[in-house]
Amino acid sequence: MKRLRRKIDAILVDWAVNQERMPLIIKGARQIGKTEAISNFAGQHYQNVITINFVLQKEYRSIFDDGYEVDTILRNISFLNPALKMEPGNTLIFFDELQACPDCATSLKAFKLDGRYDVICSGSLMGISYQEIESNSVGYKEDITMYPLDFEEYLWAKGYSDEQVEILYQHMKELKP
Repeated sequence: MKRLRRKIDAILVDWAVNQERMPLIIKGARQIGKTEAISNFAGQHYQNVITINFVLQKEYRSIFDDGYEVDTILRNISFLNPALKMEPGNTLIFFDELQACPDCATSLKAFKLDGRYDVICSGSLMGISYQEIESNSVGYKEDITMYPLDFEEYLWAKGYSDEQVEILYQHMKELKP
């Protein structure tokens, strides 16, 4: 089955080419395609992808127990799964279901300052509680909200080209109520 084109796809590509990129948090309602979009992007743009789902892999919640230093976190990840490849500059760490592990958000400042690994987190708007986060890494992360499929994305899914969508929008603007 062909994957639907989503607006977040272009946002992720823009993020990746930004030399000053910060760890990224993609928030949104449940079941709208956040994980799928990030996984698709990661597979196309990174040699190594480490995906940790804090809901399905509860044991990974402990990787922050020894502190927020990047080397410590990576060591703890490798203790849980020594087969993971972590190559600076070619690795994306994808922390999924951020709302299940508030300590992860605290670590984002350390990842930004370290700079060796790109980090994307995703989480449900229903579950992210910033009161539970020890330090919110303000200024060291970027937050983006992903929305459910909109009309333009629906048209893309139906096979309309960008040009056809633009023509349709122009026509709609010209209609008078």
